[in-house]
Amino acid sequence: MSRAFIVVGAIVIAILAIVLLQPVCVPLSDDDLKSFNVPIEQRTDRDIYLRVFQRQNGRWYHCKTRLSRLFFF
Repeated sequence: MSRAFIVVGAIVIAILAIVLLQPVCVPLSDDDLKSFNVPIEQRTDRDIYLRVFQRQNGRWYHCKTRLSRLFFF
């Protein structure tokens, strides 16, 4: 294999990893918040490198990477 092919392959893999590891956050409804067995403030769930339940601008969000959402982790 040529060195250029390896470099291009590494760049493609790096870009794919960046895209797949981006967080995607969905706001939780009041009904969603009421359905938790454990209060959301006490949840410590993690997805690869980020907290799954995050409070932003006074609202709670369910955040996962694109990869996790793609495979329903």
